[in-house]
Amino acid sequence: MKLVVILCVLLGSLGVLYAAAVDKDVADKKAKFDENVYGAIDEEDENLQKDQNDYYDEVEKDDEDGHEGPVEAEGSNDVNVKLISKGQVFLQEIGSVVELPCQASAKVLVRFWFKGSALIFHDQFNLENKENYKLLENGTLQVKILTANDFGNYSCKLPVTPTIQPEIVHQVFGKTSPNITHLFVDPNQKVFDIGASFTLTCQASGYPKPKIQWHKDNEKLGTEGESLTITNAKPNHAGNYRCFADNKIGKPDHKYIKISINHIPIVSVDKYLINTDHGEDAELVCDVKGHPTPEVFWRRNEQNIVSREPRIVLKTTNERNTLTIRNVTEEDFGKYTCVASNDLGEETRTLSLVKTPAVRRFQKSHSPQKDIILQWRVESKQRISAHELQYRVKGESSWNTLVPEVEPSDDDVYIIKYTLKDLEPGIYETRARSKNHHGWSNYSDIIPFESETASIDTPAQQRTGEPVGESKTSSSTSLIPSLSLLVLLTTIHMRQ
Repeated sequence: MKLVVILCVLLGSLGVLYAAAVDKDVADKKAKFDENVYGAIDEEDENLQKDQNDYYDEVEKDDEDGHEGPVEAEGSNDVNVKLISKGQVFLQEIGSVVELPCQASAKVLVRFWFKGSALIFHDQFNLENKENYKLLENGTLQVKILTANDFGNYSCKLPVTPTIQPEIVHQVFGKTSPNITHLFVDPNQKVFDIGASFTLTCQASGYPKPKIQWHKDNEKLGTEGESLTITNAKPNHAGNYRCFADNKIGKPDHKYIKISINHIPIVSVDKYLINTDHGEDAELVCDVKGHPTPEVFWRRNEQNIVSREPRIVLKTTNERNTLTIRNVTEEDFGKYTCVASNDLGEETRTLSLVKTPAVRRFQKSHSPQKDIILQWRVESKQRISAHELQYRVKGESSWNTLVPEVEPSDDDVYIIKYTLKDLEPGIYETRARSKNHHGWSNYSDIIPFESETASIDTPAQQRTGEPVGESKTSSSTSLIPSLSLLVLLTTIHMRQ
């Protein structure tokens, strides 16, 4: 019986080695190893084949006799031996150590460990001779991740019989920073008409899987995920769409794609009033968007302005168009029109070059005592000699006039504050003007405010960047406050 057990152990191990061979290199390594340890084996040795068959016949006979569970004989492989460990996914970094379990339901004589299809351990024997591989006493394989080549699939196999070889596979992934592999538009184009729909898709590799976020120009969009869909496209949907991929490993990756929307020019102005004085320089600016790219020119008194350097300089940088007038004379004061046109239409804005003060910005706030604090900004190359503030209940025709104190200024910019005390609840309107030695400016636009907690809707012209009371052609003869005034005019809630 002892002879049978010894032969069974030896022949069972050798038979499984041949049966588990997955390629020529692995088979060679196993054959060489077996030859070194056990001596050369003649595959045609009839006695060997007989002993091997007797071993498996004995196992089958044991099963027929009603044996349950692992065979009690120490060191034997039994058909009922099972793997307790389950395949796992490990996320590792270069330099880390990972332990891959391979626990069986009973003591086993032989374990095989593979990396991919290559046999790396035959029981305790390190066939790769890699110092970063170590087999622990309980069958766990310990791997130190030295390079990216150490990532991959590791499998543990128990050679119970030639046909029964339970196996588990562990996946060892490396943490990799994100890399955007594809950024494209469906349909495959970058120019769309108004009302069109399109979808941008951003795909990225990396582990863990990167999170995708979308930006348009410098604004973060609320959309996350690989796809961003735009329906019913409008001019403001044109711009650079950028996708960011981030998985907190290394630096985020980002790429962008430029989308254009066919539309007539859109002309915007920061300052509708430009204050200057004789002998000073003045700069008039308009920003133009449109597709196809608009042609932009400046006009005064129905005549196109041409560059006459160094006094008259025209410059275009991206969407910004600048008219610079050096050494301003009396004849230079007046109205100037920025004209933009493309195949789809024409759009204009009118700016005024003035000697009188220019009201730039008007704000409202409140104090803890429920007083209303009005604040506005004025620019003037000449010293301001007087300010005037007017207010009234909305709907009334007459104004209440106040005279704020003039504070000195060193940079041609004046910030004026005035407190209205003990106002009755209600909706009010206000406007202001200032005076220098050239005279009074026109009144600013009328701005609403109220003395209660309810808010006032900002006028539509202010929401869209249009000056209040001004047509698109800016043909009015009144002096219009700048766009910056209107954009920053917001209603401040009046609270108890």
